[in-house]
Amino acid sequence: MKKTKAVLGATLALLLILSLSSWSANEHVIVLDDAASVEVIIPELLSGNGKAELEKKDVYLEDDEGNAALRVEALGGDFQRFNTNIKSLGNIEVKKNPGKGEYRFITFAWKKEGGTGIQLQLHATTNTWGHRYHAGVNAQNWNPSIEVTPDLPKDWQIHTRDLFEDWGEMTVTGLAFSCSSLDRGFWDHLVFHQTEEDPLAPQAVEPEEKLPMTWGKLKSGKF
Repeated sequence: MKKTKAVLGATLALLLILSLSSWSANEHVIVLDDAASVEVIIPELLSGNGKAELEKKDVYLEDDEGNAALRVEALGGDFQRFNTNIKSLGNIEVKKNPGKGEYRFITFAWKKEGGTGIQLQLHATTNTWGHRYHAGVNAQNWNPSIEVTPDLPKDWQIHTRDLFEDWGEMTVTGLAFSCSSLDRGFWDHLVFHQTEEDPLAPQAVEPEEKLPMTWGKLKSGKF
């Protein structure tokens, strides 16, 4: 009996270690995913001629939350909302081999209603706004900018980019959500992460959901 308990205890400990290591293997920073995250960032987008609002109907549905997005109404001028120093974002350290508190990839979902293009800009301590992604027409001709897709994303699209491969090491401090033209742009499921796997995808959280069931089976001896 004592031997069985010892084996069970060792198995539980090993399972916990493996589970925790799998959770921490893709450390990440969520910028946009649910209503709370959108409401945090909106008041920090202090500049630009666009209007940032919480969107709860037209959202990216294939994420962990699926109930909120950031909507920017393009009112003319520069058609965007931005901040070079978003406090809630902190300093995102982009590294080739990220360790604790460092990242390499960005995943984001976006959609555009009207106009010809949409753009996401990253402000860093090096080259300031010189890190951009766009779809459709780069109407403002803000460069350098990587064309993610040639066509306007009239329906939700999701993309993962290797920030180090695209731009090298940098410290990201701010973001710009740029509609490029009328009428409005939507952003959701925006996260910085360490490995190429999207940490907010449903399959990425599956091991965490299964753990209590596995733990229960081990405790009952049904495994």
